Amino acid sequence: TVATQERFITTFYTSFSNVIVDTYYTASEFTANAVKKSKYYDVKNVVPMGLYRSDYISLYKNETVPREISNAKNSGKKILVVFGNHSPDHWFGSYPDPLTNWTAQLNFLEDCFRLSQNLKNTFVVLRYKFLEWSENEYFEKFLYKMHNNENIIISNNYEEYFYSYKLSAHADLVIAKHTSIADECLVNEIPVLFHEYTHNMQKLVLDITNYLPDNLICHNFEELLAKSKSLLFNEASD
Repeated sequence: TVATQERFITTFYTSFSNVIVDTYYTASEFTANAVKKSKYYDVKNVVPMGLYRSDYISLYKNETVPREISNAKNSGKKILVVFGNHSPDHWFGSYPDPLTNWTAQLNFLEDCFRLSQNLKNTFVVLRYKFLEWSENEYFEKFLYKMHNNENIIISNNYEEYFYSYKLSAHADLVIAKHTSIADECLVNEIPVLFHEYTHNMQKLVLDITNYLPDNLICHNFEELLAKSKSLLFNEASD
């Protein structure tokens, strides 16, 4: 049996994540060494090869800029690509979920809108794995406000394969709820900030020793805005 590591973050889990295969292609030498030392893995051959999907980003850097951002890119605007979580379809699915409930989603959307208003010469693109949640009446008022602003859109191109990678390849900054594509952007030296809070929580999933440096993690909007300005425009950030 042969397997490839998909998410770098699993390197820092213990018994929660384990693999039993003959050959395991890992995200890094660091991961390979962790696998060899861990009692929770049973792997005969460990081969460090990198995050395999990160190659899509380096490939698309040399291709045509996606239509959704081409006008903004050609006019000299900075491109900010934001990866968000989905939300449950029904209130009874939303209510017990601390990360993807409707209120947390709306808080995240409002933060993205505020960024579009506070970052000069910047075009904000929100990208989700799917958009069924956007048909929920709960978000109708916000989406109306967003659609009437020229500095922010929700990407709706789901016809092209690997479209999220095409957007990322041409981004000046990526902001993300935790997702593997954020790690893949970092591998390609694309600046990334992690949106690690909701309306009532300041720590979500990234409180993991040695995984990410603190300067990439934002626990409130003020941090998010200041760090975004610093990365986009080389402005000093406290």
